Amino acid sequence: MGGFQFTCLDPRKDKRAKIERLLSSGGRINWLRLAPMSFRNWPETEREASQAQAMSKDRGGSGLKQRLTLRLLKLQYNGARAYFRKRPNEVAVCWNGLNGTRRVFMQGAKAAGAKTLFFELGPFPGRITVDPQGVNNASCLPRDIAPYKRWFGGAQKHDWREIKGQIKQRNALRVAEDLDAPPLSDPFIFVALQTPGDSQLRLFGGNFPTVPMLIDAVAQAAQSLPEGWHIRIKEHPTAPESFAAQIQNALPGKVFLDNANDTFSQVAASRGVVTVNSSVGLEAMFYDKPVVACGECYWAIDGVAQQAKDTATLKALFAAPEQFSYSKEARDAFMSFLDQCYYPKMDRDDQFSLIAERLNSDGNRDIWQAP
Repeated sequence: MGGFQFTCLDPRKDKRAKIERLLSSGGRINWLRLAPMSFRNWPETEREASQAQAMSKDRGGSGLKQRLTLRLLKLQYNGARAYFRKRPNEVAVCWNGLNGTRRVFMQGAKAAGAKTLFFELGPFPGRITVDPQGVNNASCLPRDIAPYKRWFGGAQKHDWREIKGQIKQRNALRVAEDLDAPPLSDPFIFVALQTPGDSQLRLFGGNFPTVPMLIDAVAQAAQSLPEGWHIRIKEHPTAPESFAAQIQNALPGKVFLDNANDTFSQVAASRGVVTVNSSVGLEAMFYDKPVVACGECYWAIDGVAQQAKDTATLKALFAAPEQFSYSKEARDAFMSFLDQCYYPKMDRDDQFSLIAERLNSDGNRDIWQAP
């Protein structure tokens, strides 16, 4: 047994098993079924509770309900801060932690000086995100390619593309519409949509925090496509609602809905992939495709992917699709680091050493410095 002590907000059973699998060899885990609470306010209490509430998916309900929720989040922030102030050597752990109770729990722990670990499913099969700062775009991964290249210079070289064969597409919730798009052999740009209301969109979507906003931007930008090119849009397989009508009416003859062909067939045949910040963007790199991110995401690094944070930039890219590009050197460094270091493997018993390194780094290694 290792020397760390972990205090974790108890998630659902399957997530608890994953956390236990990775942390049990590193020390004792104390599971909290409820977040601690305290009436003692701190100067940051109002701000932290308000941010946690604003970032939550469910912000509806009556004014009274919202006030009660805010009050509860304040008590929970106070409680977490008081708890870890008395136990500064314990590590606060939670699943996701982007909003609501889990956010104030982790923010309270940080304010008390405790170390933190945020868990989330990884984009690679059989992998987990374990980050000392946050998950997805809130992670501590640098947004500059330089530290990845320095690391890669001394790393063992493994082919990160071997992961490609393990990636599987999700099953669709609905029957695919009849396909009226041109053949996949025609030159096209593939646009992967995300689930409406997805936290990635809401919190890190930038100018495109909703699915309809991205569809509108793509339709406007598609007007500048060269002759013979088109856009193929695929809805997320598990999206509870469809925007088929908006897509089909966006720009007939240039923008097509294709829910019939699977995601990776379209990625493989495309000349480039556009998304707000979907994991499809990362997965497209296994197919050696140029990728454009329209929102905020940790892999939108110069050389690894391109960025189009507004419609004007997207239009300029669509006007000259040959501008879609990436650096093989940058991708090899970045993707190798994700493969070998960042995402622990659930089927290995020796992965806690990766987690211990990031817990002990205290920002001394630039690969773990916050963006």
